[in-house]
Amino acid sequence: MISFSSIGEALEKLRKIIDFVIIGDTVVELVLNKKGTDSDIDIFPVDTSVFAEEDKIREFCNENGWDYGSTPLDTPRLIVPLNEGQLQIDIYDNIQDFFVPPEIISNAKETKIGKYEFKVIRLEDYILLKANAYREEDEKELKDLLDIIGKKNIKIDKKYLECHINLFEENSSSIKERLKDIGFTLS
Repeated sequence: MISFSSIGEALEKLRKIIDFVIIGDTVVELVLNKKGTDSDIDIFPVDTSVFAEEDKIREFCNENGWDYGSTPLDTPRLIVPLNEGQLQIDIYDNIQDFFVPPEIISNAKETKIGKYEFKVIRLEDYILLKANAYREEDEKELKDLLDIIGKKNIKIDKKYLECHINLFEENSSSIKERLKDIGFTLS
């Protein structure tokens, strides 16, 4: 497990060259007050396209001793050597079937990771991103998350969730159906 203290240090370095919001499984780990992650960190650039910044990101990795690779969507994957192991940071962008509405990014909340504050999407928006992607692993993760929400009595703003479903336009009815199929009722 890589501690959020170490993750915060790495993300703070990265923030010097690109402004971003955390969008992946880290959202759930932070809501659950975990001390770190065994997963990767998924981020989404705020004011730029990751493709426009690719050379700058590559140069940054070289200067800091980080490895540079690619995600399955051919966006940058950074491998950061830390004392606890290697941290994988995947930088995503709206490409192919991967879509993050701008309103989700703008509604991100400042959350402390280690000594630093970073923008992190809301849990409700994370649920919608998973329901939109809805790969086999997303369905399982959503079912597991629904179970955790119930056991830990985590509050979900269903009005916010229902409003934000519409941000996914032509996929909104599929998202509603998928959430219903796993037992997540909106009203």
